[in-house]
Amino acid sequence: MKKSLKVLTALSLLVPTTTVFVNHTAEAATQTQINAAVQKAKTASLALRYASSIEFKGDINVRPYTEYNAAKKAYAEAKKLVDASKSSSKQVQLAQLQEAKTWIDRGAAYIDAISAGLVIQKYKQQLDAKGKAGVLDSEAIELYHEMSRQIKKQAAHIFKIYGASTRDAVRTKYIRTAEQLRDELSYSITVRGKLDIIKNASSTNTQKIEAAKQILLFLESIPQANYYSQLSKEWKSVVIPESIQDAEYKNLLSLNEELVKLKAIIKPGVSSEEVPGLYQSVIGKIAKVSHAIGAKKLSEELTETMSLLEVSVGELKSRLTNEAIKAGIPPEIVKAIVLTENGRFQQFTSSGEVFKSPDNGYGLMQVTPLSDTDTRYDWDRVKYDLQYNIEKGIDILLEKWSYGESKRIPVINDGSKEVLENWYFAIMAYNGLSKANDPTQTALPYQVKVYENLKNGTQLSPDLINPEDLVLRYNVSTGQIIFADKLAYTTSKKTKSTQMYAIGDTITLTGSATFRNAPTTSGSVSTPISAGTKVIIQSEAIQDSNKANLFVWYKVKIGTTGKVGYIASVSLK
Repeated sequence: MKKSLKVLTALSLLVPTTTVFVNHTAEAATQTQINAAVQKAKTASLALRYASSIEFKGDINVRPYTEYNAAKKAYAEAKKLVDASKSSSKQVQLAQLQEAKTWIDRGAAYIDAISAGLVIQKYKQQLDAKGKAGVLDSEAIELYHEMSRQIKKQAAHIFKIYGASTRDAVRTKYIRTAEQLRDELSYSITVRGKLDIIKNASSTNTQKIEAAKQILLFLESIPQANYYSQLSKEWKSVVIPESIQDAEYKNLLSLNEELVKLKAIIKPGVSSEEVPGLYQSVIGKIAKVSHAIGAKKLSEELTETMSLLEVSVGELKSRLTNEAIKAGIPPEIVKAIVLTENGRFQQFTSSGEVFKSPDNGYGLMQVTPLSDTDTRYDWDRVKYDLQYNIEKGIDILLEKWSYGESKRIPVINDGSKEVLENWYFAIMAYNGLSKANDPTQTALPYQVKVYENLKNGTQLSPDLINPEDLVLRYNVSTGQIIFADKLAYTTSKKTKSTQMYAIGDTITLTGSATFRNAPTTSGSVSTPISAGTKVIIQSEAIQDSNKANLFVWYKVKIGTTGKVGYIASVSLK
């Protein structure tokens, strides 16, 4: 019996050993599964992270539901396995899953934000459609107010997006565009509402006059042309009884009428004799407006209206270049004259009055009447029409050039217009054949100033007449210079204009040229083009915005390679 008991005891000891071995094998297999599940959750959360950020693959027009659901499922499966695990690596794996959960939560916030943005976008699109149709009815007003409410409500979701760049992109697409529309429509909505108050039979006189004042404060700030036209027409049909009009209303009414008149007169480069007075009157009336926001909007509207007078420096130089070419005058000459006469390139003052020099020269080209009874030109247009001022200035320069034919001034070289040197005496005459422009008497006469500006602005170096070679005398009665004793001069150089090329012209470079990818000195440079290279002009002259730069750019194609780029005019000689 004792022997049998010993055997049984041994067997009983062996069984647990065998059982432990089996359990150990099962636990190892489960750990492998856990590791794989955790890795799958990490990979899925990373895919969601990439789909929820514009810095990776995120598209703010798309909600990454597929990646989100996959990450959420993988996380749940892995979390269940890890929670049941007794492995020593459990805490590490839980930390890894917590990171995955963080990206899942951020992905959810991203999806919620896009969904919130789409709610705002729905109202914006409906309002846009109303605007395109020119409809400002009760439905449009309700859409406006609902969009405003949704902007405020949904913004909280968008601000929860992780990552500044992605958050800003979503905010720009959905909130800022809607806010911009809301702000732009606010004036139309305000005026529409106030018109309804005036038309409402139950409104009191106080309500009506206050509504009318609000209309006058904001009507001219309506940016939508169709709504402005609709509401302006409706406002004109409104009659406010004289008996309820107060001083504030009358001031606003007069201010509004004058502002409308200014808008009707002013165009780019065009003013009128009335504009300065209207401008000053509107300024004075705005100063009397007690409504701070309304006064600010009226002031902004006046500033914007007056800014229409301005023409950019690039546009000014384009106009000068084009008109010079039409007249056969080197653009370099005309632009250098303007820079000398009117360094600010100014046609008007801030009030819309013509810029006037002490000697009564008007505008950009400083066109000056010969007397109070000078009828050569329409002097109102000289003063208040930039284009006309340019045209008449160029006419005067051509007239001075013709003095060579009538022997009032000498002819230089062969008298070719395209040669810069040949304009010396015509430029002198443009300012006046007076002692002040006699280089034998004055260190820096007008024509020399013009050529200095030309040289500095174009990087060309035309040759000037040597004062010692000049033969001249004065008319004792008028004090004007007489050149009759010598009417022909020559210069050692004959510098042709480099700004009179037409599209299709072929030029053989006489020196190396810098070839750029953009018409600016900051454009990147490719391999310099060598002398002897043929280039074909592909564009009209291109101007920049610097007043001092009197050169232009041309888009050109290299004849041998077909490569296209930009070259400064100074190199096209």
